[in-house]
Amino acid sequence: MLKLSQLNSGQVFKLVEVPSGLKAELIRLGLCVGDQLQCISKIPFGAVVIQKDLVEIAVGFNYAREILVDVN
Repeated sequence: MLKLSQLNSGQVFKLVEVPSGLKAELIRLGLCVGDQLQCISKIPFGAVVIQKDLVEIAVGFNYAREILVDVN
């Protein structure tokens, strides 16, 4: 498992673990544990842009360091 902040652009991954304080926010964005996603771009020490279906979502660096993912 990796942290979301450690992914490279183009990697496909599955959300594995999200801190409890962040789960509600991700659900509002249409994301939940187990979703298959793709890392679209990553700004060094900045946001990580992920994609689900045709929707792109920018996740702030501090949140990205707390989210665990499994690379496919």
